[in-house]
Amino acid sequence: MVGAALARALMALGRAIGAHRGVALGLLLLGTAAILGAAGVRVARDGVPVDFTPQAIFLDDGAEVDTLRRIEARYGREDNDLVAIVEGPIGTEAGLDYLGRLSAALAADPAVERVDSALTATVLDGDGGMLTVRAPADELAPAAAVDRLARDPLWSRLLVSPDGEATAVRARVDRSLERIAALSPVIEGLGAAATAVPRPPGFTLHLTGVPWVRTEVVQRMMADQAVFVPAVGLVFATAICLLFRRLWLGLAPLVGVAIADLWAVGLLVAGGATLNILSVLVPTLVLVIGVADGIHITARYREELAREPDPEAGRPAALGRTLRVMGLPCFLTTFTTAAGFGSLVVAETKVIQDFGLHSGVAMAVCFVAILLAVPTLLAFVPAARVAAPRPAGESAEERLLGATDRAVRRRPLAVLLACVALTVGMGTIGSQVEANSRLLEMYREGAPTWTAIKTSEKKLSGVIPIFLHLSSDTDGTFAEPAALARLDRLEQALRGEEMVLWTRSLASTARTLHGALTGTDALPPSREALAQELLLAELAGAELLDGITDDARREARVMAIVADAGGRATLDMKARVLDQAATELAGTGIQATLTGDGMLAAAGVDRLIRDLLVSLALAFAVIAVTLALLLRDLRLALIAAVPNLVPLVFTLATLGLMGADLQTSNIVTFTVAIGLAVDDTIHFVVRYRQERLAGQPVAAAITATYHGAGHAIVLTSLLLVSGFGVLAMSELTSTRHFGILSSVTMGAALLGDLLLLPALLHLTERRPQD
Repeated sequence: MVGAALARALMALGRAIGAHRGVALGLLLLGTAAILGAAGVRVARDGVPVDFTPQAIFLDDGAEVDTLRRIEARYGREDNDLVAIVEGPIGTEAGLDYLGRLSAALAADPAVERVDSALTATVLDGDGGMLTVRAPADELAPAAAVDRLARDPLWSRLLVSPDGEATAVRARVDRSLERIAALSPVIEGLGAAATAVPRPPGFTLHLTGVPWVRTEVVQRMMADQAVFVPAVGLVFATAICLLFRRLWLGLAPLVGVAIADLWAVGLLVAGGATLNILSVLVPTLVLVIGVADGIHITARYREELAREPDPEAGRPAALGRTLRVMGLPCFLTTFTTAAGFGSLVVAETKVIQDFGLHSGVAMAVCFVAILLAVPTLLAFVPAARVAAPRPAGESAEERLLGATDRAVRRRPLAVLLACVALTVGMGTIGSQVEANSRLLEMYREGAPTWTAIKTSEKKLSGVIPIFLHLSSDTDGTFAEPAALARLDRLEQALRGEEMVLWTRSLASTARTLHGALTGTDALPPSREALAQELLLAELAGAELLDGITDDARREARVMAIVADAGGRATLDMKARVLDQAATELAGTGIQATLTGDGMLAAAGVDRLIRDLLVSLALAFAVIAVTLALLLRDLRLALIAAVPNLVPLVFTLATLGLMGADLQTSNIVTFTVAIGLAVDDTIHFVVRYRQERLAGQPVAAAITATYHGAGHAIVLTSLLLVSGFGVLAMSELTSTRHFGILSSVTMGAALLGDLLLLPALLHLTERRPQD
């Protein structure tokens, strides 16, 4: 009943568009302008609604996050430092002069809270029990000043490399700036100011830091969109026109899906959505699914118009029949994809919940826009050109489809076994892929930021901050020698981890202070000695305790900066350190937490990937159930579900062959794999079902489907492979991997839909009367 009512409504819509194309076009343009206007108001008010910070991606509500936010409320965030790395003879007059000018340029920005460099760093010197706080750069010759800082426990690697050949200027950006819209202009301005400072000969400047990477990745993504979207559009237009052999006929589905994309994204933005690292893929999903449906509608319209004695007069009727027969498969592709994505809202991770919601809404909007835009544009294509007879003889595509049909019909079991064997083999390769994520996963080796971070990790302290936080319920806990000794041992354990490049705590600070006063490498022997030495340091003008303890000494932190070793290595290190902390602190009442954005990002990636894989399985189940309900044929729905596993397996195997990990930057490709595979499968199954209902036996119905829906399936596959191939040229690893993996997905989907699915139909659907 619902299907019949929908078919009648769509037929009436097609007739109305064909008869009143001018009105339809005017309403289409008016609606597009209204949506874009509403989205423009939001962007003008709030900036581009894209947020890739760890807080947006990984930090959901929970005990660990609450703990981090509580600590950050007291001590401030530690991941907002822009790091300028200078390589060269810094222990010279020219070197220190350059550092001075560079530091001044960064400090001039009102968003910078402070700048730490070799010029501002102070060291502790003791003489006969007296303590002096000295700035080596003010009192010593340049070479001696750099050497002094390179040997100082508090500054070595943080500001000066042990060999004195590299230094870091660390600009602490306003820690309230978190969203990219607010952070990006500040980081851009600091980068421009730093690079504008004239460098003496022999010096190299690298810019890096967590905020630098975050803003640069977003900027590169936007740049990719500006370059590759038009490039992909041009490739799509060329490919469609060549394959349809008609310019305007080819452009109709492409322009139609562009309008659908504007509607979907515009309504999301106008509705207040903020796109994260997953939901930023929504425009691509709309493009992929929309262009496929647009091509199927266009191909069927050409068939229907060719049946009209007078194509021009028969345009309304042809459009009506086109929407009537294509409405169900297009509705199914959209509804199942929207339902599959919508099922992600039950995930535990907020980023996946948002992605599911945004994608589901976008798919629904896409369906409406495609059914309005594509027929409206087709109505303006001269009917005589659309219905013009094609050149005599079979095309290469038709011969290929015919040969495939005959091969599957003759040996369906052999084809099935070959597909299964190939899929199992690819699954074996894919099973070796591990979930992991890195700060540098977006960059190609040798890119400026990649080089900057690798240089920082090799010579200095790296850029990713974490911290071990210890807390007690008793005032003065960490003023006691026993607790200080435990803190010292935990810091040494943390510093002993391979990926940890620099640490600082109350213990290491107290050891340095005590060494300056006594010439020994030891902690203060008593509570009174610690208090006296800290008082001497305060009277001498030293600020030693900022960020590492509270005034009541109930809390203490071991600050650390780590290498970009990957989420898996980070979690393994966390387990080892917390195990040692549990042993060290047993019976003391002191609680230990290893946290920070870098640590939570590692845990978040691991949870995100596991959550998304579970959610994808749920989406798969929802799609299968939806197909069964709408097709009213459980067996056919289950058969249709099988080929949709093939693209997922092939995509995972491609990661293995590329030597890549399963990362946040490439796991989103699997959502595209589901959308692509399901859509082409639905078009094949619905056309097959229509042929069977028309009385065709199984073999004849499959043959008709090959030459009907198969043509559009091959067309969309070739089109998308060519379009995605363009993305493989991007400098941004995420975009490049997306292009490669999506092309593989299309090839695998074609394998599943044109070989595995027909073989299953031949083996399971055949009746004695067939």
